[in-house]
Amino acid sequence: MVFGIFDLRERPHHVDGVAERIWGAFWRHKGTPLAQIRSGLDAFLKPDTRIPFALVVEIDGNIRGNALVIANDEEARPELTPWLAALWVDEVVRGRGIAAALLEDVARRCALLGVERLYLVSRPALRDFYMSRGWHIREESVGKAGLTLYGLELGAVSSGP
Repeated sequence: MVFGIFDLRERPHHVDGVAERIWGAFWRHKGTPLAQIRSGLDAFLKPDTRIPFALVVEIDGNIRGNALVIANDEEARPELTPWLAALWVDEVVRGRGIAAALLEDVARRCALLGVERLYLVSRPALRDFYMSRGWHIREESVGKAGLTLYGLELGAVSSGP
């Protein structure tokens, strides 16, 4: 299976698919309207924006995953920036290295932008996944959902081809 990772600005026709995935995975249960998530993605399509940016995974022309880089994903930690958010891979293609490839590409692109440190929050159950990829726990039981806060130092990330 061959997949490609692209900036959403290169694949704007996937914006609705990204909105649906983010809404379904992270916001529907909170009562947030899909239209609100979709309109928020307009900022990711602006051509001259460094952050935020969104990456999409494409297989055979179809979107199968996404990841966002945003200024902040935890209101209680405004001093921490930027953040990886909404990392998602469709269930039918999980277990094939796509999420790890998204993480690597996000880190590489952030390093090229001069970002020194990247943050994310996630369910504690994903601890091994993130730690095995170089992320370090900064704090546990964050917010109402009791998430784990991770940091990734980008100084050693290769800029690659």
